[in-house]
Amino acid sequence: MKDAALFDTIAAAICAHPRFSESRGYIQHGKVSVYEHSLEVARLSFSMGELFKIADMKSLVRAALLHDFFCYDWHRPEKMWSLHGWTHPVVAAENGRTEFNISDKEASLIRTHMWPYTLLHPPKYREGWIICLADKVCSLSETVCRWRKPKLCIPVKE
Repeated sequence: MKDAALFDTIAAAICAHPRFSESRGYIQHGKVSVYEHSLEVARLSFSMGELFKIADMKSLVRAALLHDFFCYDWHRPEKMWSLHGWTHPVVAAENGRTEFNISDKEASLIRTHMWPYTLLHPPKYREGWIICLADKVCSLSETVCRWRKPKLCIPVKE
């Protein structure tokens, strides 16, 4: 990540928000919290955005941070056998609108991050493809290396 200061500036308000901070208490994959996962996806997305010269880094980072902002523990028995995989992108986008007044583009980036799992909803924007790929890379790493936390999980300056 070349411009860590820009990343921190964009991410700070979301990372400091009480509802987003609650995600520290929800496990995403292995021993990694939803908060840590979201931060890692945002960091990787930002680095890829720099590589591919994405102009709208603000939307990229905000949507990457909020891509799993579903605000519940999906490991609870009543959620584990639900349609969480298909429905959580819509829930996360709605929560993003409510808590952070995200744009239509940011909502689209969040709603499409599970492609190809959500086969009929591929990303419309380059930023969406980046978040989709970054989420897959981070999820795979967290799932394969379940016994440890990723070393890249460093809290953003709040």
